Amino acid sequence: MKQKSKKKIRILSKIICFAALIVLVMFLYYLKKLNILPSKYFYLIFGILSFLELIFILFSINKRIKPVILIILDIFAILFMLVEGYGAYKLYQIYGFLDRDIKVVETKEIYYLMVNSESNYKDLKSIENKFVYYFNDVEDFDKLKQSVSKKVNIILTETDDYGNLITSILEDKERIILVSEGNYNSYLENQESEENVDIDEVKNKFNILAEIELTNKIEQSNSDEDLMSKPFILYISGIDTRSNKMPTKSLSDVNIFVVVNPQTRDILLVNTPRDYYVQVHGTKGLKDKLTHAGGIGGVKLSKATLEDLLGYKANNYIRVNFNSVVKLVDAIGGITINNEFNYSYTPRHGQGCVIRPGKNKLDGICTLGFVRERYSYKGGDRQRGKNQQQVIAKIIEKISSSKTLIMNYDKLLKALSGSFETDLSTKNITSAVQFQLNDMRGWNITTANLDGSTGMEPTYTCPKCKRSVMYQNPKSIKAAQEKIKEILEKK
Repeated sequence: MKQKSKKKIRILSKIICFAALIVLVMFLYYLKKLNILPSKYFYLIFGILSFLELIFILFSINKRIKPVILIILDIFAILFMLVEGYGAYKLYQIYGFLDRDIKVVETKEIYYLMVNSESNYKDLKSIENKFVYYFNDVEDFDKLKQSVSKKVNIILTETDDYGNLITSILEDKERIILVSEGNYNSYLENQESEENVDIDEVKNKFNILAEIELTNKIEQSNSDEDLMSKPFILYISGIDTRSNKMPTKSLSDVNIFVVVNPQTRDILLVNTPRDYYVQVHGTKGLKDKLTHAGGIGGVKLSKATLEDLLGYKANNYIRVNFNSVVKLVDAIGGITINNEFNYSYTPRHGQGCVIRPGKNKLDGICTLGFVRERYSYKGGDRQRGKNQQQVIAKIIEKISSSKTLIMNYDKLLKALSGSFETDLSTKNITSAVQFQLNDMRGWNITTANLDGSTGMEPTYTCPKCKRSVMYQNPKSIKAAQEKIKEILEKK
Protein backbone atom coordinates (compact mmCIF):
# COMPACT_ATOMS: atom_id res chain seq x y z
CA MET A 1 0.00 0.00 0.00
CA LYS A 2 1.39 3.39 -0.96
CA GLN A 3 2.62 5.77 1.69
CA LYS A 4 0.10 8.50 0.72
CA SER A 5 -2.81 6.05 1.00
CA LYS A 6 -1.62 4.92 4.43
CA LYS A 7 -1.40 8.54 5.54
CA LYS A 8 -4.94 9.25 4.32
CA ILE A 9 -6.25 6.19 6.18
CA ARG A 10 -4.60 7.32 9.42
CA ILE A 11 -6.01 10.85 9.03
CA LEU A 12 -9.47 9.43 8.33
CA SER A 13 -9.23 7.20 11.41
CA LYS A 14 -8.41 10.20 13.58
CA ILE A 15 -11.38 12.11 12.15
CA ILE A 16 -13.70 9.15 12.77
CA CYS A 17 -12.21 8.78 16.25
CA PHE A 18 -12.94 12.44 17.06
CA ALA A 19 -16.49 12.22 15.65
CA ALA A 20 -17.16 9.02 17.62
CA LEU A 21 -15.97 10.72 20.79
CA ILE A 22 -18.41 13.63 20.24
CA VAL A 23 -21.33 11.25 19.59
CA LEU A 24 -20.42 9.19 22.68
CA VAL A 25 -20.39 12.30 24.87
CA MET A 26 -23.80 13.35 23.49
CA PHE A 27 -25.24 9.89 24.12
CA LEU A 28 -23.95 9.72 27.69
CA TYR A 29 -25.08 13.31 28.35
CA TYR A 30 -28.71 12.64 27.37
CA LEU A 31 -28.67 9.27 29.11
CA LYS A 32 -27.61 10.97 32.33
CA LYS A 33 -29.96 13.93 31.80
CA LEU A 34 -32.94 11.63 31.30
CA ASN A 35 -32.02 9.96 34.60
CA ILE A 36 -34.17 6.86 34.27
CA LEU A 37 -31.34 4.31 34.49
CA PRO A 38 -30.18 3.20 37.95
CA SER A 39 -26.59 4.33 38.64
CA LYS A 40 -25.21 0.79 38.42
CA TYR A 41 -26.49 0.40 34.86
CA PHE A 42 -25.44 3.89 33.80
CA TYR A 43 -21.86 3.44 35.00
CA LEU A 44 -21.70 -0.02 33.44
CA ILE A 45 -22.69 1.42 30.05
CA PHE A 46 -20.37 4.40 30.62
CA GLY A 47 -17.45 2.07 31.40
CA ILE A 48 -17.96 -0.27 28.45
CA LEU A 49 -18.43 2.47 25.84
CA SER A 50 -15.58 4.58 27.23
CA PHE A 51 -13.26 1.56 27.19
CA LEU A 52 -14.11 0.82 23.55
CA GLU A 53 -13.58 4.48 22.64
CA LEU A 54 -10.22 4.52 24.44
CA ILE A 55 -9.08 1.43 22.51
CA PHE A 56 -10.06 3.07 19.25
CA ILE A 57 -8.17 6.26 20.18
CA LEU A 58 -5.04 4.32 21.09
CA PHE A 59 -5.14 2.34 17.84
CA SER A 60 -5.80 5.43 15.72
CA ILE A 61 -2.71 7.27 17.07
CA ASN A 62 -0.44 4.22 17.03
CA LYS A 63 1.62 4.45 13.85
CA ARG A 64 2.63 0.78 14.08
CA ILE A 65 -0.95 -0.43 13.55
CA LYS A 66 -1.47 -1.73 10.04
CA PRO A 67 -3.88 0.26 7.80
CA VAL A 68 -6.01 -2.86 7.21
CA ILE A 69 -6.68 -3.16 10.94
CA LEU A 70 -7.48 0.56 11.09
CA ILE A 71 -10.02 0.18 8.29
CA ILE A 72 -11.74 -2.66 10.19
CA LEU A 73 -11.74 -0.56 13.36
CA ASP A 74 -13.11 2.41 11.42
CA ILE A 75 -16.03 0.29 10.20
CA PHE A 76 -16.83 -0.82 13.76
CA ALA A 77 -16.44 2.76 15.00
CA ILE A 78 -18.86 4.04 12.38
CA LEU A 79 -21.40 1.35 13.33
CA PHE A 80 -21.06 2.22 17.02
CA MET A 81 -21.33 5.91 16.15
CA LEU A 82 -24.57 5.33 14.22
CA VAL A 83 -26.07 3.34 17.09
CA GLU A 84 -24.99 5.90 19.70
CA GLY A 85 -26.17 8.77 17.51
CA TYR A 86 -29.58 7.18 17.08
CA GLY A 87 -29.66 6.47 20.82
CA ALA A 88 -28.79 10.11 21.63
CA TYR A 89 -31.56 11.29 19.29
CA LYS A 90 -34.15 8.98 20.90
CA LEU A 91 -33.05 10.00 24.41
CA TYR A 92 -33.40 13.66 23.40
CA GLN A 93 -36.91 12.93 22.11
CA ILE A 94 -37.88 11.07 25.28
CA TYR A 95 -36.59 13.88 27.48
CA GLY A 96 -38.65 16.32 25.42
CA PHE A 97 -41.74 14.14 25.90
CA LEU A 98 -41.23 14.03 29.66
CA ASP A 99 -40.34 17.69 30.07
CA ARG A 100 -42.73 19.29 27.58
CA ASP A 101 -45.15 17.05 25.76
CA ILE A 102 -46.21 14.15 27.96
CA LYS A 103 -48.07 16.29 30.50
CA VAL A 104 -50.87 18.73 29.87
CA VAL A 105 -49.32 22.05 30.93
CA GLU A 106 -52.47 24.11 30.61
CA THR A 107 -56.19 23.53 30.62
CA LYS A 108 -59.15 25.43 29.25
CA GLU A 109 -61.83 26.83 31.52
CA ILE A 110 -65.09 27.51 29.69
CA TYR A 111 -67.83 29.92 30.72
CA TYR A 112 -71.17 30.47 28.99
CA LEU A 113 -73.27 33.61 28.66
CA MET A 114 -76.65 31.93 28.81
CA VAL A 115 -80.34 32.83 28.66
CA ASN A 116 -83.67 31.11 28.45
CA SER A 117 -84.24 30.04 24.82
CA GLU A 118 -87.66 31.75 24.96
CA SER A 119 -86.26 35.07 26.13
CA ASN A 120 -86.05 38.21 23.99
CA TYR A 121 -82.25 38.01 24.03
CA LYS A 122 -81.09 36.38 20.83
CA ASP A 123 -77.54 37.66 20.46
CA LEU A 124 -74.77 39.49 22.33
CA LYS A 125 -75.91 42.90 21.13
CA SER A 126 -79.27 42.41 22.80
CA ILE A 127 -77.69 42.05 26.26
CA GLU A 128 -75.52 45.19 26.06
CA ASN A 129 -75.39 46.96 29.45
CA LYS A 130 -77.73 44.40 31.04
CA PHE A 131 -77.31 42.84 34.49
CA VAL A 132 -75.71 39.38 34.29
CA TYR A 133 -75.67 37.11 37.33
CA TYR A 134 -72.71 34.88 38.13
CA PHE A 135 -71.23 32.76 40.93
CA ASN A 136 -67.58 33.56 41.61
CA ASP A 137 -66.04 30.10 41.20
CA VAL A 138 -63.07 31.23 39.10
CA GLU A 139 -59.56 31.71 40.50
CA ASP A 140 -58.84 34.84 38.47
CA PHE A 141 -62.09 36.77 38.18
CA ASP A 142 -60.39 39.83 36.68
CA LYS A 143 -59.14 37.67 33.85
CA LEU A 144 -62.65 36.36 33.23
CA LYS A 145 -64.10 39.87 33.40
CA GLN A 146 -61.61 41.13 30.81
CA SER A 147 -62.41 38.21 28.49
CA VAL A 148 -66.14 38.92 28.77
CA SER A 149 -65.65 42.66 28.12
CA LYS A 150 -63.94 41.84 24.81
CA LYS A 151 -67.21 40.31 23.64
CA VAL A 152 -69.87 42.51 25.23
CA ASN A 153 -70.37 45.29 27.81
CA ILE A 154 -72.47 43.93 30.69
CA ILE A 155 -72.98 44.60 34.40
CA LEU A 156 -71.77 41.55 36.33
CA THR A 157 -73.75 40.90 39.50
CA GLU A 158 -72.56 38.28 41.98
CA THR A 159 -74.89 35.71 43.55
CA ASP A 160 -74.12 33.13 46.22
CA ASP A 161 -76.80 30.72 44.99
CA TYR A 162 -74.59 28.34 42.97
CA GLY A 163 -77.08 25.49 42.87
CA ASN A 164 -79.96 27.57 41.48
CA LEU A 165 -77.95 29.73 39.09
CA ILE A 166 -78.97 27.74 36.00
CA THR A 167 -82.57 27.02 37.00
CA SER A 168 -83.08 30.74 37.70
CA ILE A 169 -83.28 31.47 33.97
CA LEU A 170 -85.96 28.82 33.58
CA GLU A 171 -88.04 30.65 36.18
CA ASP A 172 -87.19 34.14 34.87
CA LYS A 173 -87.03 34.40 31.08
CA GLU A 174 -85.40 37.81 31.20
CA ARG A 175 -82.57 36.75 33.50
CA ILE A 176 -79.04 36.40 32.05
CA ILE A 177 -76.31 34.32 33.67
CA LEU A 178 -72.58 33.68 33.29
CA VAL A 179 -72.03 30.05 34.21
CA SER A 180 -69.08 27.65 34.13
CA GLU A 181 -69.13 24.66 31.84
CA GLY A 182 -68.65 22.46 34.91
CA ASN A 183 -71.80 23.83 36.56
CA TYR A 184 -73.77 23.37 33.33
CA ASN A 185 -72.52 19.79 32.90
CA SER A 186 -73.43 18.99 36.51
CA TYR A 187 -76.95 20.27 35.87
CA LEU A 188 -77.27 18.18 32.69
CA GLU A 189 -75.93 15.12 34.50
CA ASN A 190 -78.58 15.59 37.20
CA GLN A 191 -81.30 15.89 34.58
CA GLU A 192 -80.04 12.87 32.65
CA SER A 193 -80.38 10.70 35.77
CA GLU A 194 -84.12 11.35 35.85
CA GLU A 195 -86.47 8.81 34.27
CA ASN A 196 -88.16 9.71 30.97
CA VAL A 197 -86.07 12.84 30.50
CA ASP A 198 -84.96 13.72 26.99
CA ILE A 199 -81.63 15.46 27.49
CA ASP A 200 -81.88 17.16 24.10
CA GLU A 201 -85.14 18.76 25.17
CA VAL A 202 -83.43 19.98 28.34
CA LYS A 203 -80.60 21.54 26.32
CA ASN A 204 -83.11 23.24 24.03
CA LYS A 205 -84.43 25.24 26.99
CA PHE A 206 -81.19 27.22 27.01
CA ASN A 207 -79.56 29.56 24.56
CA ILE A 208 -75.78 30.01 24.84
CA LEU A 209 -75.04 33.47 23.47
CA ALA A 210 -71.27 33.26 23.84
CA GLU A 211 -68.51 30.99 25.05
CA ILE A 212 -65.64 32.50 27.02
CA GLU A 213 -62.44 30.48 27.20
CA LEU A 214 -59.79 30.98 29.87
CA THR A 215 -56.37 29.34 29.72
CA ASN A 216 -54.98 28.12 33.04
CA LYS A 217 -51.41 26.97 33.53
CA ILE A 218 -50.99 23.93 35.74
CA GLU A 219 -48.75 24.39 38.75
CA GLN A 220 -46.30 21.51 38.81
CA SER A 221 -43.99 20.52 41.61
CA ASN A 222 -40.48 21.98 41.57
CA SER A 223 -39.31 19.39 44.06
CA ASP A 224 -36.24 17.35 43.19
CA GLU A 225 -37.10 14.90 45.94
CA ASP A 226 -37.04 11.26 44.91
CA LEU A 227 -40.72 10.30 44.69
CA MET A 228 -39.94 6.70 45.63
CA SER A 229 -37.88 7.51 48.71
CA LYS A 230 -40.83 7.12 51.09
CA PRO A 231 -44.52 6.09 51.09
CA PHE A 232 -46.91 8.48 49.33
CA ILE A 233 -50.49 8.86 48.10
CA LEU A 234 -51.42 9.69 44.53
CA TYR A 235 -54.96 10.80 43.65
CA ILE A 236 -56.27 9.60 40.29
CA SER A 237 -59.21 11.53 38.88
CA GLY A 238 -60.83 10.18 35.74
CA ILE A 239 -62.99 12.50 33.65
CA ASP A 240 -65.31 11.37 30.88
CA THR A 241 -65.55 14.13 28.28
CA ARG A 242 -65.51 11.53 25.48
CA SER A 243 -63.09 13.80 23.63
CA ASN A 244 -59.41 14.63 23.90
CA LYS A 245 -60.09 17.90 25.72
CA MET A 246 -58.94 18.51 29.28
CA PRO A 247 -61.27 21.23 30.63
CA THR A 248 -60.31 22.79 33.95
CA LYS A 249 -63.63 21.83 35.54
CA SER A 250 -65.26 18.52 34.71
CA LEU A 251 -67.24 15.79 36.46
CA SER A 252 -64.85 13.31 38.06
CA ASP A 253 -66.20 9.81 37.41
CA VAL A 254 -63.14 7.98 38.75
CA ASN A 255 -61.84 8.85 42.22
CA ILE A 256 -59.07 6.57 43.43
CA PHE A 257 -56.40 7.06 46.08
CA VAL A 258 -53.28 5.11 45.10
CA VAL A 259 -51.34 4.45 48.30
CA VAL A 260 -47.76 3.40 47.51
CA ASN A 261 -45.08 2.01 49.83
CA PRO A 262 -41.93 1.68 47.66
CA GLN A 263 -39.92 -0.04 50.39
CA THR A 264 -42.36 -2.93 50.83
CA ARG A 265 -43.60 -2.76 47.20
CA ASP A 266 -47.23 -2.51 48.30
CA ILE A 267 -49.92 -0.58 46.46
CA LEU A 268 -53.42 -0.01 47.79
CA LEU A 269 -56.18 1.25 45.48
CA VAL A 270 -58.98 2.98 47.41
CA ASN A 271 -62.09 3.61 45.30
CA THR A 272 -64.82 6.07 46.22
CA PRO A 273 -68.04 5.87 44.14
CA ARG A 274 -68.82 8.92 42.02
CA ASP A 275 -72.26 9.36 43.65
CA TYR A 276 -70.94 9.32 47.24
CA TYR A 277 -72.88 11.93 49.21
CA VAL A 278 -70.16 14.18 50.62
CA GLN A 279 -69.60 17.69 51.90
CA VAL A 280 -67.77 19.40 49.06
CA HIS A 281 -64.64 21.02 50.48
CA GLY A 282 -65.17 24.67 51.38
CA THR A 283 -68.97 24.56 51.11
CA LYS A 284 -71.65 24.70 53.78
CA GLY A 285 -75.15 23.32 53.93
CA LEU A 286 -76.20 20.66 51.45
CA LYS A 287 -73.90 17.80 50.53
CA ASP A 288 -73.42 16.69 46.92
CA LYS A 289 -72.19 13.83 44.78
CA LEU A 290 -68.41 13.48 44.83
CA THR A 291 -68.33 13.69 41.02
CA HIS A 292 -69.79 17.21 41.14
CA ALA A 293 -66.79 18.53 43.09
CA GLY A 294 -64.79 18.32 39.85
CA GLY A 295 -67.51 20.23 38.02
CA ILE A 296 -67.56 22.94 40.68
CA GLY A 297 -63.84 23.48 41.25
CA GLY A 298 -61.81 21.05 39.15
CA VAL A 299 -59.31 18.42 40.28
CA LYS A 300 -58.04 20.44 43.25
CA LEU A 301 -61.52 20.58 44.77
CA SER A 302 -62.13 16.88 44.08
CA LYS A 303 -58.81 16.07 45.77
CA ALA A 304 -59.53 18.28 48.79
CA THR A 305 -63.03 16.80 49.16
CA LEU A 306 -61.69 13.24 49.09
CA GLU A 307 -58.96 14.19 51.57
CA ASP A 308 -61.64 15.51 53.94
CA LEU A 309 -63.55 12.25 53.62
CA LEU A 310 -60.63 9.84 54.10
CA GLY A 311 -58.57 11.91 56.51
CA TYR A 312 -55.34 11.60 54.50
CA LYS A 313 -53.60 14.10 52.24
CA ALA A 314 -52.63 13.06 48.71
CA ASN A 315 -49.08 14.13 47.79
CA ASN A 316 -49.87 14.58 44.10
CA TYR A 317 -52.59 13.98 41.55
CA ILE A 318 -53.02 12.63 38.05
CA ARG A 319 -56.11 13.62 36.07
CA VAL A 320 -56.83 11.55 32.98
CA ASN A 321 -59.43 11.56 30.27
CA PHE A 322 -61.10 8.18 29.76
CA ASN A 323 -59.96 8.27 26.15
CA SER A 324 -56.32 8.05 27.23
CA VAL A 325 -57.08 4.52 28.44
CA VAL A 326 -57.47 3.41 24.82
CA LYS A 327 -54.03 4.64 23.76
CA LEU A 328 -52.27 3.39 26.89
CA VAL A 329 -53.70 -0.15 26.79
CA ASP A 330 -52.96 -0.47 23.07
CA ALA A 331 -49.39 0.77 23.69
CA ILE A 332 -48.70 -2.09 26.11
CA GLY A 333 -50.30 -4.71 23.86
CA GLY A 334 -53.62 -5.06 25.66
CA ILE A 335 -54.48 -6.42 29.10
CA THR A 336 -56.23 -9.53 30.42
CA ILE A 337 -59.03 -8.90 32.89
CA ASN A 338 -61.27 -11.30 34.80
CA ASN A 339 -65.07 -11.09 34.62
CA GLU A 340 -66.21 -12.60 37.91
CA PHE A 341 -69.81 -13.09 36.73
CA ASN A 342 -71.16 -16.21 35.04
CA TYR A 343 -72.74 -14.31 32.18
CA SER A 344 -71.62 -12.36 29.12
CA TYR A 345 -72.51 -8.76 28.37
CA THR A 346 -71.79 -6.05 25.84
CA PRO A 347 -70.67 -2.71 27.34
CA ARG A 348 -72.74 0.24 26.16
CA HIS A 349 -69.63 2.13 25.06
CA GLY A 350 -67.58 -0.88 23.92
CA GLN A 351 -68.37 -0.68 20.19
CA GLY A 352 -69.40 -4.34 19.87
CA CYS A 353 -67.04 -5.78 22.52
CA VAL A 354 -68.32 -8.78 24.46
CA ILE A 355 -67.12 -9.44 28.02
CA ARG A 356 -67.41 -13.15 28.77
CA PRO A 357 -67.17 -15.02 32.10
CA GLY A 358 -63.59 -15.59 33.21
CA LYS A 359 -60.50 -14.16 31.53
CA ASN A 360 -60.83 -11.68 28.65
CA LYS A 361 -57.98 -10.23 26.57
CA LEU A 362 -58.98 -6.62 25.90
CA ASP A 363 -57.63 -3.96 23.56
CA GLY A 364 -57.96 -0.25 24.30
CA ILE A 365 -61.52 0.20 23.01
CA CYS A 366 -62.89 -2.80 24.92
CA THR A 367 -61.04 -1.74 28.07
CA LEU A 368 -62.70 1.66 27.80
CA GLY A 369 -66.10 -0.05 27.54
CA PHE A 370 -65.24 -2.23 30.54
CA VAL A 371 -64.31 0.70 32.84
CA ARG A 372 -67.35 2.73 31.79
CA GLU A 373 -69.95 -0.02 32.14
CA ARG A 374 -72.28 -0.06 35.15
CA TYR A 375 -75.72 -0.99 33.80
CA SER A 376 -74.88 -4.70 33.33
CA TYR A 377 -74.32 -5.27 37.06
CA LYS A 378 -76.62 -5.41 40.06
CA GLY A 379 -73.96 -3.48 41.96
CA GLY A 380 -74.01 -0.71 39.36
CA ASP A 381 -71.41 1.94 40.17
CA ARG A 382 -69.89 -0.20 42.93
CA GLN A 383 -68.91 -2.85 40.39
CA ARG A 384 -67.70 -0.22 37.94
CA GLY A 385 -65.33 1.03 40.63
CA LYS A 386 -63.99 -2.49 41.15
CA ASN A 387 -63.51 -2.87 37.39
CA GLN A 388 -61.58 0.40 37.26
CA GLN A 389 -59.35 -0.82 40.09
CA GLN A 390 -58.75 -4.07 38.24
CA VAL A 391 -57.75 -2.25 35.04
CA ILE A 392 -55.34 0.03 36.91
CA ALA A 393 -53.80 -3.01 38.63
CA LYS A 394 -53.39 -4.87 35.33
CA ILE A 395 -51.77 -1.84 33.68
CA ILE A 396 -49.35 -1.47 36.62
CA GLU A 397 -48.51 -5.18 36.49
CA LYS A 398 -47.79 -5.10 32.78
CA ILE A 399 -45.80 -1.86 32.76
CA SER A 400 -43.78 -3.12 35.74
CA SER A 401 -42.39 -6.00 33.70
CA SER A 402 -38.94 -5.32 32.24
CA LYS A 403 -40.04 -6.39 28.76
CA THR A 404 -42.95 -3.94 28.58
CA LEU A 405 -41.22 -1.01 30.25
CA ILE A 406 -38.01 -1.18 28.21
CA MET A 407 -39.32 -2.37 24.84
CA ASN A 408 -42.46 -0.18 24.84
CA TYR A 409 -41.09 2.91 26.56
CA ASP A 410 -41.33 5.05 23.42
CA LYS A 411 -44.89 3.85 22.71
CA LEU A 412 -45.92 4.52 26.29
CA LEU A 413 -44.74 8.11 26.08
CA LYS A 414 -46.54 8.71 22.80
CA ALA A 415 -49.72 7.15 24.21
CA LEU A 416 -49.59 9.43 27.25
CA SER A 417 -48.49 12.52 25.35
CA GLY A 418 -50.77 15.43 26.22
CA SER A 419 -53.44 13.13 27.63
CA PHE A 420 -53.02 13.57 31.34
CA GLU A 421 -52.73 16.45 33.75
CA THR A 422 -50.50 16.15 36.80
CA ASP A 423 -48.66 18.25 39.33
CA LEU A 424 -45.79 15.72 39.36
CA SER A 425 -42.45 17.10 38.22
CA THR A 426 -40.34 15.49 35.49
CA LYS A 427 -37.91 14.51 38.27
CA ASN A 428 -40.73 12.74 40.11
CA ILE A 429 -41.64 10.71 37.02
CA THR A 430 -38.08 9.73 36.05
CA SER A 431 -37.28 8.72 39.63
CA ALA A 432 -40.24 6.32 39.57
CA VAL A 433 -39.05 4.77 36.29
CA GLN A 434 -35.50 4.50 37.65
CA PHE A 435 -36.78 2.84 40.82
CA GLN A 436 -38.63 0.18 38.82
CA LEU A 437 -35.70 -0.51 36.48
CA ASN A 438 -33.43 -0.92 39.49
CA ASP A 439 -35.69 -3.60 40.92
CA MET A 440 -37.98 -5.35 38.44
CA ARG A 441 -39.95 -7.25 41.07
CA GLY A 442 -43.71 -7.01 40.87
CA TRP A 443 -45.97 -5.13 43.26
CA ASN A 444 -48.44 -6.46 45.80
CA ILE A 445 -51.66 -4.70 44.79
CA THR A 446 -54.70 -4.71 47.08
CA THR A 447 -57.97 -2.79 46.98
CA ALA A 448 -60.46 -1.10 49.28
CA ASN A 449 -63.91 0.14 48.30
CA LEU A 450 -66.07 2.67 50.06
CA ASP A 451 -69.64 1.43 50.20
CA GLY A 452 -73.07 2.74 51.11
CA SER A 453 -76.76 2.65 50.37
CA THR A 454 -78.58 4.54 47.65
CA GLY A 455 -81.24 7.18 48.13
CA MET A 456 -82.63 10.47 46.86
CA GLU A 457 -81.46 13.80 48.28
CA PRO A 458 -81.25 17.48 47.33
CA THR A 459 -77.69 18.49 46.46
CA TYR A 460 -75.49 21.57 46.58
CA THR A 461 -75.69 21.86 42.79
CA CYS A 462 -79.42 21.19 42.68
CA PRO A 463 -80.99 22.25 46.00
CA LYS A 464 -84.56 22.37 44.68
CA CYS A 465 -84.59 18.80 43.41
CA LYS A 466 -83.78 15.34 44.69
CA ARG A 467 -81.06 13.29 43.00
CA SER A 468 -79.81 9.74 43.30
CA VAL A 469 -76.91 9.60 45.75
CA MET A 470 -74.98 7.00 47.75
CA TYR A 471 -75.10 7.51 51.51
CA GLN A 472 -71.81 7.02 53.33
CA ASN A 473 -71.11 3.75 55.13
CA PRO A 474 -68.89 4.74 58.10
CA LYS A 475 -67.62 1.16 58.55
CA SER A 476 -66.31 1.02 54.98
CA ILE A 477 -64.64 4.43 55.39
CA LYS A 478 -62.97 3.34 58.63
CA ALA A 479 -61.83 0.06 57.05
CA ALA A 480 -60.27 2.00 54.15
CA GLN A 481 -58.54 4.40 56.57
CA GLU A 482 -57.05 1.48 58.49
CA LYS A 483 -55.73 -0.07 55.27
CA ILE A 484 -54.19 3.26 54.20
CA LYS A 485 -52.48 3.58 57.58
CA GLU A 486 -51.22 0.00 57.37
CA ILE A 487 -49.62 0.55 53.93
CA LEU A 488 -48.06 3.91 54.85
CA GLU A 489 -46.54 2.57 58.10
CA LYS A 490 -45.56 -0.88 56.87
CA LYS A 491 -41.85 -1.65 57.19
